[in-house]
Amino acid sequence: MNKKKQHYDLPNIIKNDFLSYGKIHIVLLLAIILSANSIVIIVYKTRMLIAEEEKLRIEKKKKSDEWRNLIIEKNTLTMPPID
Repeated sequence: MNKKKQHYDLPNIIKNDFLSYGKIHIVLLLAIILSANSIVIIVYKTRMLIAEEEKLRIEKKKKSDEWRNLIIEKNTLTMPPID
């Protein structure tokens, strides 16, 4: 007895079923993929903005410290000498 195994082209069968019966499913799948990509992009941009904000806060603190030191130095230099 020679029984031949029957092979199915599963990706093609799934594609045909989706096109015949599941058009709404394809639309929903695309909507899910698009919203997932949007979330990833928004999270990435938010993290970049948070990193930029932190960098600016550090720079502001350095400038503030430098300004404070300059004011102290100015006040020290303009003080009259004590005799």
